[in-house]
Amino acid sequence: MLPDHLHHGWRSGLRYPYTGRATGSRGTFVPPTSPMIVIDNLRNALAEKNTENYALCLADNQTRSNYQFVFEPSAEVRARYQTLFDSWSVAKERQAFISMSARIAPGQAAELTLTSLTTSYSSPDSVVLLSDYRLFVPHNIETVPTTLRGTMVLTVTPESSGQWSISRWIDARLPTDSAENTWSLLKANLAN
Repeated sequence: MLPDHLHHGWRSGLRYPYTGRATGSRGTFVPPTSPMIVIDNLRNALAEKNTENYALCLADNQTRSNYQFVFEPSAEVRARYQTLFDSWSVAKERQAFISMSARIAPGQAAELTLTSLTTSYSSPDSVVLLSDYRLFVPHNIETVPTTLRGTMVLTVTPESSGQWSISRWIDARLPTDSAENTWSLLKANLAN
């Protein structure tokens, strides 16, 4: 069970649990005053192919955050693409998102479904969220499946403005999966 202050609009397992306000060309974005709003904004940015909103979900120590964004790919993908992920940054994350969005046909959208979302740690200066995920991306990359699955561990931290962002993202293969078809694999193929 999530604490009340983290439960903003969340219904675990639903495809589109929160419908924020549409903000014109900015898409659906709600000021992330809690960690769960960050998750809602991430899902909305994926569905809307909105690069700016996606980037606002990630900590950026160059512009607004006290933390540097860190992405830790799943083990097998890291072994194959170590050099790429050794220098991963918000800029590379943004590049991968732009590339992904360009590979999705008009009228189609990515869909992120989170299940078994739990708070594994909570303090005033960080919240660690753990969830299994299913990411459907109707892309045109032959070597990457359109449905990706795994477990994500997200450390969400407050910025000086009082808004929250993802400062650390750990991706892992589900223990029940024999193949490494994680979000990391998609990111590696989009940024490579």
